[in-house]
Amino acid sequence: MSLKRTLSATALIAPLAILGATPAFADEPRPVPGNPNVVVGFDDDTEIFRAKSSAPSLAMACPPGEVSYRVSTYSNSHKAIGPTQSNHNSTSHAATSTFTATVSGTVSVSWNVSGSLKVDRLIAGAEVATGVNLSASLTASLGNTISIPTPARKTTTATYGVWRKKTNGVYHVCGQKPKNVTAWTPWRVGWYLKQR
Repeated sequence: MSLKRTLSATALIAPLAILGATPAFADEPRPVPGNPNVVVGFDDDTEIFRAKSSAPSLAMACPPGEVSYRVSTYSNSHKAIGPTQSNHNSTSHAATSTFTATVSGTVSVSWNVSGSLKVDRLIAGAEVATGVNLSASLTASLGNTISIPTPARKTTTATYGVWRKKTNGVYHVCGQKPKNVTAWTPWRVGWYLKQR
C-alpha cells in the first residue's frame, strides 16, 4: 500500500498515451517507444511508497562488521544532466515538441550522511525495497531525442538525465550505532517532463 503525496499529473496523461505509453506515474517511468533503454516520466519526488520488501529486522546478535541497509520508504528522483529545455505552443491546436540531449554525463549513487558507506549494501537494500535492478552509476549519452505532443497554449518542459530511486532507511554496521540514511541510487536513463 502506498503513502501518497501526489501532484496533479493529468496534463501529461493524454500526451503519453499518444506516445504509445500508458501514463507514467512516479513509481513507473515508462520506456520511450522505439527506445527501450530510455524512460520518460513526469512525477518527481511527489509520491512516496512503502518498501515492497525489506531486509530482516536489525538483530540483537550479528557478526561483527556485518552491514545492512533496511529501507522503509522510497520515491523517484530525477538528476538532470544538461539544461532544462522548454517549448511553448501558442497555436490553437496540439503541436509536437521535440527535445534532444545536448550534454552527456554520469550519475553515481550518493547519500546524505558524512563518511563512506558500503555502496553494495546500499544498492542491495534499495533493490529489495523497490523491486527493481539498480546501478552504482549510469551514463546519460549525448544526442538522445524525445518527441511529445504539446496541447494548445501550453508549455512542455523536458529535462534529460538519470532517474534514481530515493530510499529512506537505516544503515547498520553490527557493533555500531545505526544511522538514518537517505540514498539516491541510479535506476534508468531518461527524461523528466512537465506541462502547464
